[in-house]
Amino acid sequence: MIGNGSGGRIKQLMKEKYKKNRKALLFLILSVCLISGLLSIRNQYISYSIADGFLNLSEENLEKKAVQLNGVWKFYEGTLEDTGSQTADSIEVPGSWRGKVINGKKLGKHGIGVYELRVKLPSPGEYCMELNYVSSAYELYINDKKIVENGKIGADKGSEISSWAPQLVYFYADQNDLVIKIKVSNFHCNNGGIVLPVYIGKQVPLYRFHLINLMKNIGFIGILAGMACYLYVFNWCLNKKAQSIYLWIFCISVLIAASIIDGESLVSIFPLLTIDTVLKIEYVSFMVQITSIQFYLWSMYPELGKNHPFRFLKFFDVLYTAVLICLPVMPVLYDDMVFIPILFVNAICYFFKIARAFQLKKTNAGPVFLGYCVFLASCVLQIMDIQHNIDVKFLSDFNFYYFGVLFFLLGQGYVLAVNVEDTFHQSELAHEMEIASLQAQISPHFLFNILHNIYCLMDTNVKMAKNMLMCLSDFLRVKYRFDYRTYTLYQLKEELDLVNAYVELENVRMNGALKLEIDAPDELLSNDILPLTIQPLVENSIKHGYKSGELNILIRVMETCDNRLVISVEDDGRGISPETLETIDKSSTPKSNAPKSSTSKSGVGISNINYRLNICFQSRLVIESQDLKGTKISFQIPKRG
Repeated sequence: MIGNGSGGRIKQLMKEKYKKNRKALLFLILSVCLISGLLSIRNQYISYSIADGFLNLSEENLEKKAVQLNGVWKFYEGTLEDTGSQTADSIEVPGSWRGKVINGKKLGKHGIGVYELRVKLPSPGEYCMELNYVSSAYELYINDKKIVENGKIGADKGSEISSWAPQLVYFYADQNDLVIKIKVSNFHCNNGGIVLPVYIGKQVPLYRFHLINLMKNIGFIGILAGMACYLYVFNWCLNKKAQSIYLWIFCISVLIAASIIDGESLVSIFPLLTIDTVLKIEYVSFMVQITSIQFYLWSMYPELGKNHPFRFLKFFDVLYTAVLICLPVMPVLYDDMVFIPILFVNAICYFFKIARAFQLKKTNAGPVFLGYCVFLASCVLQIMDIQHNIDVKFLSDFNFYYFGVLFFLLGQGYVLAVNVEDTFHQSELAHEMEIASLQAQISPHFLFNILHNIYCLMDTNVKMAKNMLMCLSDFLRVKYRFDYRTYTLYQLKEELDLVNAYVELENVRMNGALKLEIDAPDELLSNDILPLTIQPLVENSIKHGYKSGELNILIRVMETCDNRLVISVEDDGRGISPETLETIDKSSTPKSNAPKSSTSKSGVGISNINYRLNICFQSRLVIESQDLKGTKISFQIPKRG
């Protein structure tokens, strides 16, 4: 609980600490985004610009780094046989042959061909090559010797057996000059040819490079899985269950897509998966991403979706996804002429929807809009990189898709942090208002009693009534130094001053029958305490404990070894019977709801005090009493102040 004096300082420190931690969290997530996107494995390989199908490595030390075989290879289109009598053209590797012009002919997505590269090595010996994604079947030849095949190449779809498994190929070079030929057929994928880079090198550095690249991919998947759990749990705790589920589905679908498009992790784990199955999983995962984002945005801004011109997309996206899942792989469903327009229409729809929310200054529309724009731009750049191999300094190894996904989730993480802060602030205000209301309930009860006593004395003892009015004035002067509408706590000294004023007021009425003793060390008087916790206990001692003669009341404040205060109010009055004590204990047990009344047969505000102590300090009153011998009521609070 937070209150006056040191409580106010605690409140300020908590706010500053929360804001600082939130900024640190956002900085950490942004750093992860940048690292995951920018993390380059370039220092593990050497990159040359291959020209006219030849690469000279005779002066290069291949014992430490692999070599990336990017550049212009020779290409023999429309054949899988001996290329000696064929006329070669040039083609960029990596990259799809779709849309490329070879020997004056524009190639389609399906076809056959032979890639050729001549390499001059530093020396004969054991070497290794890594081939990741060559669609959709290939055979590797080195110096006209067949080294390995992936699937089975064929001149048409019926004779081709597709395979998408990445391979590390070990071979022995018995001479310095190598002629690398890769015979490729593609009748199952939309992009044919060598789509991802090919590497060559000594076995140890190339294997190390392979492991580092794999660890990078696994790291991204781990980060994504962690963020999925984080967003899911916290949105669920904030009672935003629909948004939580949509974000979780989005993260899982991205995780699956990432395991396919970079490093083919899914294919490595499940090598028996057919290429049709992998294609189905990949396209379905992208559609699930699109659909989950759509439902997520509609759940955030439902009022913008009632008359939205693109609201039919919800049904269409779900239908198209169901068709992809249920029907076998048919080229028309997976063709870029169908899939790309669907992505484009959805992207435009979401853009205008979020832009509209941003224009109307909807809650958290800013970070959502920024995150989505970065995600959209990253996806476009990733597609361009796959199609055209973006080879710009510092960006050749940049994974745009990873960066875009994590930045989008960063935006949702920021929204979540703001929601948590708002919820904390609203809970804090509600908590303080509840305590203020409970404390306000006690004040009228006490004042009504005093005013009633003054009213009764006006006819019998005017002088005493005047004295009581003066004492009441002193009492109120002490009491209203504290304003329960503004503060929640005040100092123990103020509560004891209130008790002194109250007992003095009662002594006017009772002809000095009350004897009050306070045992409280001066160094503890500045401790924070809930207002009107001790005074109602003293009032109960007088109202229910006084029998005749004198009533001695002792208030004691002690510090325990675990840095807590024990405050007790003890009297030598008539005490409480065991039956009544059991009733009091049951009625004053802290519950989830505030007590319905601040009064009971046990006295003024016992259940009220118990409830406030419980929600503020996780404490409660301990009542010890013996019939006709007296009562002791104590409670503990943290020492602070």
